[in-house]
Amino acid sequence: MKLTILGAASPRFPLLLNSLLKRENLSIDRVCLFDLDREKLGLLSRTLLPEIMTHATGRFDLSAAATIEEAFEGADYVFSSIRVGGQHRRALDETHAVELGEIGQETVGIGGFLSALRTIPVMLEHVDFMQRYAPGAMLINFTNPSGIVTQAVHSLSGFSGIVGICDAPQMVATYTAEIYDVDPSEVQILSYGLNHYGWVYSVQVQGIEVLDQLLDCRREEFFAKEPFYKDLEEEMLTTRSIPNEYLYYYTQRERVLANQRNAPLSRAQTISRLDDELYQTLARGTLDPIRAFNEYMDQRNSSYMMLESGKKRSQPVFSLLDQENANGYDAIALDVLGIASGVLDRQMILNIPNNGFDPALRDEDVIEVSARRIGGRFRAQGSASALHPSSLKRIRAMKEYERLVIEAVANRSDRAAIQALEANPLILTDPKTLWRKMGGFNE
Repeated sequence: MKLTILGAASPRFPLLLNSLLKRENLSIDRVCLFDLDREKLGLLSRTLLPEIMTHATGRFDLSAAATIEEAFEGADYVFSSIRVGGQHRRALDETHAVELGEIGQETVGIGGFLSALRTIPVMLEHVDFMQRYAPGAMLINFTNPSGIVTQAVHSLSGFSGIVGICDAPQMVATYTAEIYDVDPSEVQILSYGLNHYGWVYSVQVQGIEVLDQLLDCRREEFFAKEPFYKDLEEEMLTTRSIPNEYLYYYTQRERVLANQRNAPLSRAQTISRLDDELYQTLARGTLDPIRAFNEYMDQRNSSYMMLESGKKRSQPVFSLLDQENANGYDAIALDVLGIASGVLDRQMILNIPNNGFDPALRDEDVIEVSARRIGGRFRAQGSASALHPSSLKRIRAMKEYERLVIEAVANRSDRAAIQALEANPLILTDPKTLWRKMGGFNE
């Protein structure tokens, strides 16, 4: 089977390659890499990637495609992790948002809105290529904003072979496993919402429900794992659930904005600097490639949400070759591949069509929900009604925002774009003023 990776020049791709080499149950014999930045992909292919292959027991043919047509040709699975406009465009979005008095972030608020406008047309082009060169292939999407992108592909192309993934919800299971000192496979969670806008409402350890105990007796242990969650304590206790970490931007809007205004660099600028340092180190050849990558990941992981929350993270020292992350984005992507190919059966949190799970939404609405593959397709598990009424209300309102974003892209509609900005609960600036400053579709 052939697996195609879009966005393979990203510094996150080595994580996926390392995990894939350990999945000997997956019948992948060809991995094809593609990225518009051929220089960086070539650098990784000459330095870090061969080192990873050398240390692995698994084997497959690894190659880079010169064209996207070649990348798609004969693929059975496609993994998409692209960033349209790169970190440079993301950084502009973030800094401009803060200048306008709005939070600057890649997937929420104005940043998420602009990212969706750029990304949806490119993803639709990719789906068109897939249907021509790899009919029947499955698209596993990690391209942000993942939920809206997955929804847009469903709504605008009619292509149903896409599943959206995100690693954020599964971190609840990772931290719970550490708190209860069990293997992550012994923790099962039920979650419902939209991408970066959901709530975990059930946590079972070895088949026993522990959410109430976790909230009432052990939440300080949870906060020790992820300190910025302390600021979400009221949300947790009110809804009797564990919110997605991105709810931080909504509940702590003014704190985040103040921290972003005072920060010397935005998140995108910080990541861009770290990325550049990694590529430069690899190009110089003065440090072992795997050691260089480990140091890069240590800095990246420790800086996550630190700018926005002002809280330092305590992360274990990163070691790529020893990485056994059961719930990282790479593991989630490969679990979906394993389930789709019939070698794995497990419940996961995925972005899939609603299909009646939440009766207040349309069947075709993409939701982020605990799911299992049954009868050849992923089906939602649990119950939407288990969520607190306030959470359900927010989900249904946010879905209307997503619909309006997609309508704006499909029709290049200034009206729909302004309505989308107005519907987004994180955006407080006058939407007509914002859209005019952004240039609109017709200027």
